[in-house]
Amino acid sequence: MLEILFTLILAIAQVAFVLLAAPLLIGIMRKVKARFQGRVGSPLIQPYIDLQKLFSKGTAKSAVTSFIFAIAPVVGFVSIAIAALMLPILSSSPLLTGGIIVFIYLFSIGRFLTALSGLDAGSAFGGMGSSREMLYSIFIEPALFCIILLIATSGSLSIAPLAPDTASWQASISTPAYWLIAIALFIAILAETGRLPFDNPATHLELTMVHEAMILENSGPNLALIEWANAIKIFLFFSLMGILLMPGDIQASLLWPAILLAFCVALGIFVAAVESISVKVRLFKVSELLIFSILLALLAFLTRIFAVKPESGMQSVLALAMLLAAIYSIFSLTFRDRIKLYIIQSICLVLILLQITLIDGAEGMNYLFLLTIAIFKIAVIPFVLYNSMSYGMQLMPLQFYLRFGKARKKFKLDLEADPLFMTAPMTTSRALVYAGVLVALSFAVSSVLGGTTIMLPMAVSLILIGMLIIASKTHLLLQLLGFLMMENGVVLLPYALHINMPFIGELVTLFDLVILVRITLLLSFKMKETHGTLDTKKLVELVEKR
Repeated sequence: MLEILFTLILAIAQVAFVLLAAPLLIGIMRKVKARFQGRVGSPLIQPYIDLQKLFSKGTAKSAVTSFIFAIAPVVGFVSIAIAALMLPILSSSPLLTGGIIVFIYLFSIGRFLTALSGLDAGSAFGGMGSSREMLYSIFIEPALFCIILLIATSGSLSIAPLAPDTASWQASISTPAYWLIAIALFIAILAETGRLPFDNPATHLELTMVHEAMILENSGPNLALIEWANAIKIFLFFSLMGILLMPGDIQASLLWPAILLAFCVALGIFVAAVESISVKVRLFKVSELLIFSILLALLAFLTRIFAVKPESGMQSVLALAMLLAAIYSIFSLTFRDRIKLYIIQSICLVLILLQITLIDGAEGMNYLFLLTIAIFKIAVIPFVLYNSMSYGMQLMPLQFYLRFGKARKKFKLDLEADPLFMTAPMTTSRALVYAGVLVALSFAVSSVLGGTTIMLPMAVSLILIGMLIIASKTHLLLQLLGFLMMENGVVLLPYALHINMPFIGELVTLFDLVILVRITLLLSFKMKETHGTLDTKKLVELVEKR
């Protein structure tokens, strides 16, 4: 009896703690954003004042609303308050056992009813916001499900830390899975809680509203419950991230509530800082970011279940960085940004080869080969790309002069051009989905081949994704950069298979690569001069009729 009474008191205390701490977190985030904007900002207790003011007002309703409009704020608030009992906040274990799936879908109840109430109000804004919210949920829930899949690798769906003690936590932070799941969860939380770059809670512009459009018809206590529930949702998701990523033995400490609160405040400050230096993405790019989050969670799951040798941890992280650079290049970026991604990928490749060389205790010839790769991939090829695109070409080889003429005409390509709206065989979202399929296929093939590190599946993934970029883009320069990233995977593959390549062969390959880049750029200038575009569909029209 006393145990039941103690549990009841602790549950009431935990709900009260969450209800009181959530508005404070919102106040801190608003204060940080105000400081970034050069303003003093409202006091930290302003959210409490706003709630008190809303509760003291009356409620106005449209004549066309039904009972859904009245119960949606209450049911949404209660469901989130119940979710607060499913996290170990004031205790070392959840007060209400239900697992991560029930915890996440309790928030879906509030989202569904809020979207339904936006439609029930009969306003154009409400319908627009509800449709956008449901569009977001199509991608948010799979991203969260992939995170659930990773949690299930521990053998349980209960909400518990990924690392049960400090020793295992120190080992896990050096693995790719830990950082992948952190980034994937962070992106999903921003989308779930309606923060930038997915939604701007401070705007009331019709073209940018999502959550605010749904609740525009609410007022008084109903609006207070919605705003309070949204603040609690942010606090609970921040807490979930802290519980999953921090060591499990900290939860048994008496200072655990203070540690968790400090983590939420620190994460809130970081989110506010990110929001202050970022903008809301266009609506049709939201799916790309959330599919990217799903892909990161899938990578985290694959790298967690794949056998990895402890001594290859740094090589695995660098190989993962190469793969993420290739995947991220699928997004809409300028050519300058994509060249930077290639440089980052090449640096990671050189560091991997350097670590392998140091471990194997190779001879001077191998260091010479490593230096040659670094010079070509980090300096020579990017210099050729930057120089050709920034300053153009004035002197062409004789054969190009005889064939095309105008040898001294200067052509220049725009490094800041964004080829997003160029026609392509597939959309960016579909290309990202295919990238996830190719990565999963690479891990499956590598496990069949008996790979013991993630170097082999990463190398195969790099090659396949480079091919995907070439196939999914019709822009000639994008295909060139996709080929360069694929070639990095080809260089990594022999080392993943423990095959020694001859120095002369590798050196000839590097020279051929530079010549290929140069010829592709010359062809690009001719296409630009002839057709005003770099769409490879125009290549057939470059054939001159005799």
